[in-house]
Amino acid sequence: MKKKLIASTFILVAISFIAKILSFLVRILLARKLSSDAMNYYTLAAPTMVFCITLAQMGIPGALSKVVAQSNNTKKPLVVSIFLSLANNICLCIIYALCIPFLAQYVLKQKELTPILYAILPLIPLVSISGILKGYLLGIQKHISANVCQLFEEVSRILFLYLMFVSYPYMDVMTMAKVAMYSISVGEACSCLYMLYTLNIPMKTIKQLPASFQQLQRQQLYEILSVSLPITGSRFIGSLTYFLEPIIMVIGLTSLQADEMVQAYGQLNAYILPIITMPSFLTITLSNFLLPSFTYHYTRKRYKHAQKLFTTILFTCFLVGMGFSALCFLYPEQLMQIFYHKTQGAILLKQLAIPFSLYSLQPVLSSMLHALSLSKQSVMDTFIGSITRLTILFLFASSMQSSILPIALTIGMLVTTIMHAIRLSVALQHNT
Repeated sequence: MKKKLIASTFILVAISFIAKILSFLVRILLARKLSSDAMNYYTLAAPTMVFCITLAQMGIPGALSKVVAQSNNTKKPLVVSIFLSLANNICLCIIYALCIPFLAQYVLKQKELTPILYAILPLIPLVSISGILKGYLLGIQKHISANVCQLFEEVSRILFLYLMFVSYPYMDVMTMAKVAMYSISVGEACSCLYMLYTLNIPMKTIKQLPASFQQLQRQQLYEILSVSLPITGSRFIGSLTYFLEPIIMVIGLTSLQADEMVQAYGQLNAYILPIITMPSFLTITLSNFLLPSFTYHYTRKRYKHAQKLFTTILFTCFLVGMGFSALCFLYPEQLMQIFYHKTQGAILLKQLAIPFSLYSLQPVLSSMLHALSLSKQSVMDTFIGSITRLTILFLFASSMQSSILPIALTIGMLVTTIMHAIRLSVALQHNT
């Protein structure tokens, strides 16, 4: 059992590492091909995209993986998840499409963003389908297949972007930003095709879905929603913070100061954060592995094995996070030069390196809280961290301007991570 766990973990880490490299190649391709204005528009639209993804998935993938892992009948939770996702996506697509003009002109105060925001629409159903398929694969313990889909997603994005930039070398700013946004939908579509091929679902089963919807019971819906809603709450708070940040940061600023803030925001989110959060390829993969696996063993009263699984994954994430933070602290200019062919932002990368070593623990701690049925507490921690971040930004943006962005980001992240750790420590002591 121990050898199997180590082998599975190693394979998952290897796949995730390759996927992260491919993901970074996408970012490098965008950073080098997009003009600064196109990158700023894409960065400003990204929080809306993340917010829509959170609402579209509604925490269903994580809930499905947990329910399937502890269920003897895997078909019922899958049918429930498809039904909930379908109903949610129809409503969300209609509401979002109607709100785009208002969102661009009055909320984000950038009317030019309208076509880029429309480019998010096809992503909503695609990301819901891919989330359900991945959650189901994780629930039936096919972790490798669930993570290989990331390779298909990133490779297809790279190919799409490369072909578009080669075929149309003189795109205007808006077209560049739209192509960057559409590439995400292309990646999700290819990921879905791979997972459908892996599951090899018979056509007969697909045709029986409408009849299966009619047989759903309230208890089955509640089983998924009781897990998905708290997960959604946590991610909703995080994505809402991300969505509100570019709105709050320009309140009370002059036009010149607002332009400077937007430039700093674009640099932080488009160049610095992708490097500093690179270990997330491991932490997110292992946390996705941990939630159904820990639940599987814990519900069967294999407490020692469940505890060992958590300790191994947490320690691995900590070592990787500390190692990469040390690399960012010692060689910030070299990393910026390698990835982006420029050293602008190296000082900020060095400043964020040490505190962000703890960020690698956050997904694992959050997954454990969900596994121990402490989802509400996890949501509260995320809420407090997000409120802290936005409050600091609101109070000090006018006086400290762009320098407040990394400070607010770091403090908010540390508050959430430390509160997760305290809650989990108390919970584990109580259960043991």
